[in-house]
Amino acid sequence: MVNFFKAYSNPNKYAEDLPSEKILADLKVDIEGVNRIRNKIDSGEMIKAIVVVKHPKKDYYAVLDGHHRFWAQKALGYTTIKCAVVEDFFGLGFHMTKNGIFQPDPRFTRYVRIPLKRFYSYITEFIKDPENSLKKIDSKLFQKDDF
Repeated sequence: MVNFFKAYSNPNKYAEDLPSEKILADLKVDIEGVNRIRNKIDSGEMIKAIVVVKHPKKDYYAVLDGHHRFWAQKALGYTTIKCAVVEDFFGLGFHMTKNGIFQPDPRFTRYVRIPLKRFYSYITEFIKDPENSLKKIDSKLFQKDDF
């Protein structure tokens, strides 16, 4: 097990294979997000390991980060999934995670998280190459799925 911050910063470094039937994940996921990840996996792209917390007494794990990645792998029939297991000294983290406390509503992901990620990538691109990035950004700024 690893501490929470190390697991989030580099989950692949601390990943281990866990049986998928021992992992509990919230169902509040955006199916389009799950399908995007399935397509990445199908095309051979590596995805980050998910971050889980172990039940304090039983052999079960709850997903802290990576609900969409978990469900994509589960849908593809994976029997083991790469996970970084974080420490949970009191068992509280497992129960909060199992009950969906840390998983945002899919609408929040669609209308806040995804546009913010897109905005961040545009700003990063602009800082690297202001002249050329403005041409690209204008054509991509508003996508029909945003509204």
